[in-house]
Amino acid sequence: MLTFQAPLPLAETASVFSEMLLTDLLLERETDAAARRDMIAAKIDDIYATVLRQAFFVLFERRAHRMAAQGATIDEMSAAYLENLHAQFGDSIEVDEIFRHEWITIPHIYHVPFYCYAYSFGMLLSLSLYGRYKQEGAGFVPGFMRLLAHGGSASPEDLLGEVGVDMRDPGFWRGGFRVIEEMIAQV
Repeated sequence: MLTFQAPLPLAETASVFSEMLLTDLLLERETDAAARRDMIAAKIDDIYATVLRQAFFVLFERRAHRMAAQGATIDEMSAAYLENLHAQFGDSIEVDEIFRHEWITIPHIYHVPFYCYAYSFGMLLSLSLYGRYKQEGAGFVPGFMRLLAHGGSASPEDLLGEVGVDMRDPGFWRGGFRVIEEMIAQV
């Protein structure tokens, strides 16, 4: 009863992995090139929002906590958030001043502090696991199901180790980026 909850970094794994299965199935069945391009663009956008955007939320949240401890005002934190957006998007888009207050609308910052890292980790983990699935096929499934069944019974590192994944191996994580590259190559 005390170990059924998956740790935050693994909480997103089943849903994101399933989304990748569905995306591949839809792409396999779609014959219209424009529709395929739009589907791939939407998936890449989703990956960006889940990995990079969430990581920038965490960077801001860490800074905001330090600022709050030093007595910063809402205006000072809003200015810091705007700096975060400028760092995130660079000169790729013009960030309007109104977005300086966007951080106030992000419920994870208040209800589950530092949760946003789990989205980034979960997406990267799921993409890397999906890359292994694409390489290994049906032989991958029993280990993946075992991983999901373990819930929160151990640390992510231990659970992944049980299914032959060394989460400290950069090669494992590169497998997720290969999934993205393969998707883009379909355009």
